[in-house]
Amino acid sequence: MHLMESMRTERRDRETWRRLAAGEQTWEALRARAAILEEIRAYFRGLGFLEVDPPIASPFPNVDPNIFPVRIADAAGKATRFYLHTSPEPAMKKLLAAGSGNIFFLGKVFRDREGSALHSPEFTMLEWYRAGSAADVMNDVEELVRKLAAVNGREVAAWNGKEILLTRPWERRELSAAFRELLGAEMTDEEGLRAGLCRMGSRPGLSESWEDLFFRACLEAIEPDAAKRGACFLTGYPAALGAMARRRDTDPAVAERFEGYLGGVEIVNGYEELTDPAEQEARLAELAERHRRATGEVLPLDPGFLDALRHGLPPCSGAALGVDRLVMLLLGNDDIADGMYR
Repeated sequence: MHLMESMRTERRDRETWRRLAAGEQTWEALRARAAILEEIRAYFRGLGFLEVDPPIASPFPNVDPNIFPVRIADAAGKATRFYLHTSPEPAMKKLLAAGSGNIFFLGKVFRDREGSALHSPEFTMLEWYRAGSAADVMNDVEELVRKLAAVNGREVAAWNGKEILLTRPWERRELSAAFRELLGAEMTDEEGLRAGLCRMGSRPGLSESWEDLFFRACLEAIEPDAAKRGACFLTGYPAALGAMARRRDTDPAVAERFEGYLGGVEIVNGYEELTDPAEQEARLAELAERHRRATGEVLPLDPGFLDALRHGLPPCSGAALGVDRLVMLLLGNDDIADGMYR
């Protein structure tokens, strides 16, 4: 963890304790969080899912160049070969390939270079995999969020002083359509995105890549538009940004991937799983090479994960949901620290 992020996390931890001890922060948020965690487990157990608890330390880190794993050090401060997991996805897919059936995980994950009102280097993730399509997983999200809101006696979430009604179906909107409408460009067109951002008054740098421009467009145009829509899903992300997602049959440049938003805050990312072992290995090797070029660090691929895919991952879909963000929104708070001991 970078020094500034470490100091920020330490300050937030001490401030949370001080507020609790001084009676400035009630215990209701922590009690509500506990009830929400219980309801999450009840929901998935009611559907016949098996809860799993994979190891949090692994010698094989996430190789995505946009996600930074936390390396474990020994007592002398020397880095070991183990990393704290950024997601239980590889371990859970090993279980799926071994015949587990529908499964879920509810627990801690860790990511370096995180620290803001919406980010923490340690956070609680809900991740689940089921037989079915991405649409089935989106249905899970809608139903689960409604049930969790009811735990707190509410039918709404809130962000930036605006309430989001959760009893209505979530809008499902193709990301490509959103890019064309808001930026006048295709989401994979680098020059079109640059021109569209400039028309909006943004100032993209000349050295920014297509990926940089894509994320800038999401931050400056797509997410503010999602905020106006309340509860919504954006579907059909570029395949280049979904290393473990299945490509769309009718358009291989697009992945069967979605993100779910409440008030413009992303709470869940999901997709139909890539089951082709050769394609998956090639995609991961490409990510690892991008990471090496960017950082100089060589990250190994998990051979056990690749073996599991060769054995056969059944057709399935899954999602990862940020529990701390969802708790924050359901309680109407403006910082994930208000609903966690952080």
